[in-house]
Amino acid sequence: MKKVLLDNLIIQAKEVINPIGHSSSTLYQYGLAWDELRSFFEANEQQYYLEKLAENFVKNSKTELDNCSIKIWKHKLRSLSVIILNEVYRTGNYQWKYHCQDTNRALDDSFKQVHLLYRSELISSGKGEGTRHLYETVARQFLIYLQSENVKALPALGLSGVANFIPYISEQYQATSMRAVLNALRFFLKFLHYSKLNDKNLVVAVPCSASRKHAVIPTLTRQEENKMLSSIDRSSCIGKRNYAMVLLAMRTGLRSIDIIKLKTSSIDWRRNTISIAQQKNGRPLCLPLFDDVGNAIADYIINARPQSNELYVFLRNQIPHRKLAGSSACYSISCAVMKNAGIRQSEKEPQRKGFHIFRHSLAARMLSQEVPLSVISSTLGHSSMSSSKVYLSTDADHLKACALSLTGIEVTREELL
Repeated sequence: MKKVLLDNLIIQAKEVINPIGHSSSTLYQYGLAWDELRSFFEANEQQYYLEKLAENFVKNSKTELDNCSIKIWKHKLRSLSVIILNEVYRTGNYQWKYHCQDTNRALDDSFKQVHLLYRSELISSGKGEGTRHLYETVARQFLIYLQSENVKALPALGLSGVANFIPYISEQYQATSMRAVLNALRFFLKFLHYSKLNDKNLVVAVPCSASRKHAVIPTLTRQEENKMLSSIDRSSCIGKRNYAMVLLAMRTGLRSIDIIKLKTSSIDWRRNTISIAQQKNGRPLCLPLFDDVGNAIADYIINARPQSNELYVFLRNQIPHRKLAGSSACYSISCAVMKNAGIRQSEKEPQRKGFHIFRHSLAARMLSQEVPLSVISSTLGHSSMSSSKVYLSTDADHLKACALSLTGIEVTREELL
């Protein structure tokens, strides 16, 4: 690589990040981190930029973090400042992007390779993005658990190792989620077997059933939904965006990931439709664009959406104006809206507050209006009509009509003893 003085590289980095539009305070923070890096280089008697020495600077910062000498934000700032310099050093420019931590950083090198192979298998199997994320997470948690139990090699893994993992992982998930978690674990164990990483049929150690889902899935009433919408401040840019996103979820039942990745080209304003390929299963879905939803989205695009070349409808309000980070962004929005509206704030038991409750509520309302399950399934984009049957538990009026009378099967007091 070419030899570049650190001071000159820092000056170049300040110039190339200027068009991104960071606030003055952010630029000031970068400057502080680069000053620390400069002092680190001087202490090592080096004037020219060396990537290896910059990496040592970050490693020292991580040690300070582990020793509680600095805060996490400071370590992240130092790391990002080095990432920027590295890219400018290699390419002469810098393209802003999300910088996510290596999710497999806790794994040993051998287990990292296994997880990478598994990730490739999940992609080639055609599983949706949400399913892949869960399956990758469970596999990673299982491998981390094995490391904590000093299982160094997968061929040595036995049934007891899998069985002992079940109570461990159950403490990290809600009971209603364990069915999906166990399915993910089975898939990973099958992968280990047919990839010849373990010659045992470890799947038999996984329970065939988990805690059943709640008898009645959570929903919102029409009054609660209206209260939520009324609580959103639509005079602000963020308020216009959040209102459009929440209303879209309520009226269409779209999953949060599909709302996050909704593109401007997916909206046909002439035909009043929204057409997407669902992120979960890849199936095409065409939904009507209702007047109130269309007006809310148009209000956001015209009056509040930041100027950007991004193809996605809903963007970050902060610079750089990019697509929202993911489903967690939707969860934060719905939590804040519910809190402002005073809805689902019970301290006695945890209550679901994500966008999925809007999907539940729409399905329950359609069912109460005697809309056929096939239509509900089509509206929600389910790959199978059986997925819509869970909403039967919400239709109390029709369930009452199914109740059987006890007349004719009375028992005597003696029979009860």
